Amino acid sequence: MRITVDATPIRPGHAAGVEAFTYGLLTGMTADGSHDLRVNVLRGTVDQWRGQVPAAQVGWNEVVQPLRSDTAPGQLLRRWTPTRVRDSVAVRRAVNAVRQRAVPRQRGSDVTLYPFHSAPIGSGPSVVVVHDLRHLHAAFHAPGFAAVVRENVARASALVVTWPHPYRETRRLFPEAAERTALIPTPTFQPAPDRAAARPEPGLLVYPSSTATHKNHATLLEAMALLPQCRLVCPGPLVEPEASRLLARAALPDLRGRVSFPGFVTLDELNAVYARADAVVVPSLWEAASGAMLEAFSWGLPVACADAEPLLAQLEFTGAEAAVFRATEPASLAEAVHRLLADRAHYADAARHANGRLAARTWAATGDDYLDVLRWVAQGRPGPMPRSVFAAELSGEETS
Repeated sequence: MRITVDATPIRPGHAAGVEAFTYGLLTGMTADGSHDLRVNVLRGTVDQWRGQVPAAQVGWNEVVQPLRSDTAPGQLLRRWTPTRVRDSVAVRRAVNAVRQRAVPRQRGSDVTLYPFHSAPIGSGPSVVVVHDLRHLHAAFHAPGFAAVVRENVARASALVVTWPHPYRETRRLFPEAAERTALIPTPTFQPAPDRAAARPEPGLLVYPSSTATHKNHATLLEAMALLPQCRLVCPGPLVEPEASRLLARAALPDLRGRVSFPGFVTLDELNAVYARADAVVVPSLWEAASGAMLEAFSWGLPVACADAEPLLAQLEFTGAEAAVFRATEPASLAEAVHRLLADRAHYADAARHANGRLAARTWAATGDDYLDVLRWVAQGRPGPMPRSVFAAELSGEETS
């Protein structure tokens, strides 16, 4: 089977969870050497991709793509362009049309995998990975991105969804695609290494995430003003326009010296931050599933999280217990941190218990599940769509 993966929407160091997901999935897929795997990436990034996916059987193809928002000029333009303009249908269609001219046609491939559902897909047999559908919800509605997602769902030969909550959302919003939609959960993106043994620094809170607006750092910083005994580290890509606002807020006297945004960090640097952390805080307003929460569980770190619907679903799925707060209320967040640190041992035990549900999940097994779906599409979709055994063990509702 000849597989092309279109990773051109992902610039290393700028794409946060989707980036970590794609590294892991490619690594898992290369564990099966029976197929030909070619990956399209942005020009100038192939060495970074090879560093993360050092498999000899991957054929890398570099592509020049204009009008990127993850370059320095693009970040500056993004900072000063009004959101309603940036997310409009007209602008998104124009930008995507220019970008798509640079993407090579997938000649010779049996099937193409698109790991990011908010960028347009090409023609031919395809599998699209759906992470979350926030752009279709009223609170996060972005007409241009929503139009792309709808078109991709209509055109894709198959859809794969990564977690139970967005899987249910996909089937609810696109019932016509139910028979070609599969749930394939992933492992924890960056689990704790075996050597993790450092004692935490009391009061050190961590929130690894990009600074996209829906990640809700703004509420977290206002809560930090109510937590003078705590410090906060927020590693992750600095996405405009929110990054500039957050850095300016963190520089004010009540937070100065207690809040840091180190930007994108290496895995070793991220592990060093987790090893020092006293707790992890997840104030996000929407996720497919919070990678930061799963990473916290793997480290045995207590978690405080927002009452956003996907996060509550994630707690239910993992059997976890966290200190839950009202997502947009700084006082509620601060109170949850007080509660968490006052009973840290209890919440740390709950984190370790929750980690057990995903601890045995590997990228190789995830890759096998994806290869089953890709093979099904390449062969013309004979019979029912393949289903992940791991997903089937969750509940009958998730895979029916």
